[in-house]
Parts: sequence; structure tokens; C-alpha cells
Amino acid sequence: MSNSGRSSKKRSGGKRNVGKKILYIFTSLLGVVVILMSVAYGAFYHYYSKMNITSDKDFEYVSKLDITEGEDIDYSKMTDEEREALNYDSDTSSDQELVYNFTDDVENILLVGTDSRHKGLYRTRTDAMVLVSINKTTHKIFLTSFMRDLCVDIKAGGNHKEAGKDKLNAAFAYGGSSMMFDTFKENFGIPIDKYVHMDFFCFVSMVNYIGGIDLYVKADERKVMNEVYIFEMNKLYNQPLDKDKLPLKTGMVHLNGKQALAYTRVRYVGGGDFGRTERQRKVLEEIMKKVKTMSASKLSKFAETCLRLVTTNLSQTDVMSLLVGAPDYMTYESCSARIPIDGTYKSGKVQGTYLITADLKKNADYWYSLVYLDKDISAEILQKIKDEKAKAEEEAESNPEEDNGT
Repeated sequence: MSNSGRSSKKRSGGKRNVGKKILYIFTSLLGVVVILMSVAYGAFYHYYSKMNITSDKDFEYVSKLDITEGEDIDYSKMTDEEREALNYDSDTSSDQELVYNFTDDVENILLVGTDSRHKGLYRTRTDAMVLVSINKTTHKIFLTSFMRDLCVDIKAGGNHKEAGKDKLNAAFAYGGSSMMFDTFKENFGIPIDKYVHMDFFCFVSMVNYIGGIDLYVKADERKVMNEVYIFEMNKLYNQPLDKDKLPLKTGMVHLNGKQALAYTRVRYVGGGDFGRTERQRKVLEEIMKKVKTMSASKLSKFAETCLRLVTTNLSQTDVMSLLVGAPDYMTYESCSARIPIDGTYKSGKVQGTYLITADLKKNADYWYSLVYLDKDISAEILQKIKDEKAKAEEEAESNPEEDNGT
């Protein structure tokens, strides 16, 4: 055989060997990918199987628990003085057009805390409503508290027989998550379709798992915590009534789950319900800080604990997306806000019950600009309110006969 023939066979044999090597590498890589995907799916399914996936029909409506008594207002019987003091007829109108460009780079999930003292799934008034907005463009996570006593329009449905005014915290009690979502859409223009619900017992267990949190708590806040909320939880847990009470002094203190819950519920001192929503955001921020410092293994166990405790309507796709994005979200900046903002609302008692009326359109504009446009327009809104007031006073002075009804 000639040298050229042997060289040709060597070349063809070499090509076959290279081809085999490429095929081997490709199949090996494919195998690794399949294994990784299987592991990832297994991990995902492991977490998802722990979750309490619910729908509105899973919740039992509770109409007369002690937490709902005294909340109802007969708005048709409001006096002229009450209407005028609260700007009721003008400020509670939600018929203004609420059109915003909601983009996919922001994910909104509503955290709902119900004031339920009974273990199980009960539709009661929501003690806390914090909208978590993850902006993947600005790398910010916004925690926005919506005041429970805010007067809004609620459509008829569920146990809400007639459309009309009510407190924002009534929507979930009357019609579950679907009515709650509709209420946010109608009054603020916000399209929400995801929520996570927790009750007292869930919150206590979650904070205890992370080892508690450290907060600056004033003496007057501690007094209310001890005498009202910690006392109440001790009765529910069938524990000694003095257990976990705090020393009456101002300063930093380490709070366990029961104490942290009591702190979030304080509203008789330090700013009433406005102070309470601020405390709720502080606690959430401290929880987020501790979670960010967890090791991968402890974070995994924390996720399992949380998923077992909360109830939610998150789909498999939602959970997978959150798990994939979690490492990035842990680095995002945390920001907090409150609706209504200062200068846009009035508050007072109607038939013995606390009520807040607000310019809903201005608050919707503020929230959208803050979360989606990364722009705080609160100063612009306040200036607009001043200009509107000055214009109204000027018109009243120029037309005194109309003001006197002549």
C-alpha cells in the first residue's frame, strides 16, 4: 500500500475519532443539563408541594367575630357635619379615570394579614395590607402600606350585598381575594392578581424561626404591647398571662414572634393607625435584613417554613420565577411608602368608628410614579392641592352672593 493510501486512512480514522469525541462531549453535557434540570425541578416541586394553595371558596366567611364588631358604618346616615369634616362627598369619589402604563418589569404581590384569633382559613377584615412591588429595572423592592380604614368603593358581590362605600379592609372579608383585587383596581388603578395571606399564628412562627428581630421600642409602645396584645396572645396560646412582657423603658430590644406581632398591632399610641402601618413596614424590613444574611441551607429551611405557614394563590410559574430571581432580589434596595400620603386625606370618627377619606386619584398617581417611574411626586401633589385650595377661596371671594345662597 502506498504512503498516500495509509495517510488517507489515518486522516479518515482521525476524523472519526474527533467525531466520536464531539459526540461524547455533547451527550455528556446533555446528560449534565438533564440532571441539573431534574434537580432544579425536584427542588421546585419540593417547595411548591409545601405551599397552601387556596381559592376564595377555601375561606370561611366570618361575620360576627369580635374583630368585625364595631367596624360597620351606615354611610347613608352620616350627618352633614361628618360629611363636611371628612370631605366625604368629593374625596371618596373613584370615578376619575385611572389609566397607567403598567409594564412587566414590575411584579406586584399583596401581603395580607388578617386579624383572626382563630386557627384556620377565615375571611375576616384585613389588619395589614402591604403591596410588595419588585422593580427589576431599578432594582428596588417597594413595601407600600394601604391604610385599613381608608374609605373606598366596593362592588356588590359575595357577602357585600350592595355596591357602595366601605373601609378598604372589608373587601377581603366580604368577597375574598377576588373582591380585594377588584377594589384595588377600581380605586387605585392597580392590577393585582397575586397575594400571600397570613394570620397571627403564621406571623409569630415565621419571626421565631429567624430568631427574632431587634427594634427600637418606646416605653409607651411597650406598655400597650404588654397590657393588650401580648396579654391577648398569651390567652390564645394558653400560656401564663405575664409571659414575654417587656420592661417599660425606651430603647433597643430583641423581640420574639409574639412580641413582634404585638409591636405591629400597636395603634393606641404613637400616631394611631398611621404609626401602626409604619411599624409593620419596619418589622418587614428587619425580617428582610435577616433573611439576606442567611446561609443557603438556612434560607432553604426558612423558605420551607414560610411556605407551609402562609396561604396564597401563586401558581407554579409564579413560584418558579420568584425562586429563580431570589438571588438577585436579595441585593435590591428596600423602599417603603404609605397610602394615603400626607396632605391628601382627612380622618375622623363616624358613628364611633374611625374613617379616612382621601383623594384617591392623587394617591394612585403618587404610587405609580414612585414604583414604576422611580419618581417621588409627593411635593408636586401637595403644591397642586394648595393651588386648588387657593383657587377655590379666590372664586368664593369673587362670588359672595353664591356662597350665601342668594
